[in-house]
Amino acid sequence: MTLVLPKVPFSRRRVLGLLGTAATGLAAPAILPRRAFAAAEFTTLKPGVISAAMIGEMPLSGERDGKAIGSDVEILEGIAAALGMTVEWELYGWPAVIEAVQSNRAEWFGGNFAWNETRAGIMQLTDAAFYTGAYLVMKQDKPFTDSVTIDQMAGYTLGTVVGFSPIPDMQKIPGLGELKLYDNTDATLRDVVAGRVDFAVLDAPVIDYIILQNPDFGLKQVPLSAHPDYPLLTSKFSAIWGIPPGNTDLFDAVNQGLRWMHATGKSAEIMAKYGLTNPDYLVPMASNPRLGVDRDEAGNPIGTYGHTSRDFSEFFPV
Repeated sequence: MTLVLPKVPFSRRRVLGLLGTAATGLAAPAILPRRAFAAAEFTTLKPGVISAAMIGEMPLSGERDGKAIGSDVEILEGIAAALGMTVEWELYGWPAVIEAVQSNRAEWFGGNFAWNETRAGIMQLTDAAFYTGAYLVMKQDKPFTDSVTIDQMAGYTLGTVVGFSPIPDMQKIPGLGELKLYDNTDATLRDVVAGRVDFAVLDAPVIDYIILQNPDFGLKQVPLSAHPDYPLLTSKFSAIWGIPPGNTDLFDAVNQGLRWMHATGKSAEIMAKYGLTNPDYLVPMASNPRLGVDRDEAGNPIGTYGHTSRDFSEFFPV
């Protein structure tokens, strides 16, 4: 069995130097503004360019034939094109992207990074690029379709990766047959496919992409119903993008562009190309943990990086 998993050479970093929408497949006439944007109005590392740090984890970002691909890649390049800007991509390891943006060596990072109060205190965090709910991956013949409750997991075996944050909640599930911990996603998923474990809790976007690439695995993801006693396991979180602390203009432009991509349906269209077809990815959480921390009731930035937002709506007509 061969899993289609991202292969990322973290031992070195490479500038991909992708400009415009050449690698995105987006039609330029549909997203370019009616007049060119004066990139000099931004203070960026390179005039007219967003220097982006990616981790190379599909389906959000990766590389194919020397070009960046992925849903985050295409969405950011669509925003940049609307602003009359381009994007250059550089490959980093997982923790290094946050440090690069925090220190202004890069001007954007994305991926399946959850918003939290600590991150909100060290850099500007955009609105949600998408929302990740709690899912169980399982074989298609399992008798669950719409959802799985905590109580329904009794008697089944559950697998996940060592170090995943919901493990303490998993250990409390009443009547769980067994909790198996694996070294990585690959090993966990192999046991699900082979029937050696019934369910697994893994990175939902990554699993959706693997299912798209490997339909013969016979897998599905089913939402895990929210339960107040299991917040780490069953709660939704918002996946955000990071922008350097002092660059409020770039933050405002990218953040407004992200809202525009959602409002026009472009985000959903791009995400679907990479297997992220579940509409729940774009459904906000019932309660917003950012209120009073880095957002007010109207969605304005407050807190450490609170400021009066600059209006870029002319570049993002709905």
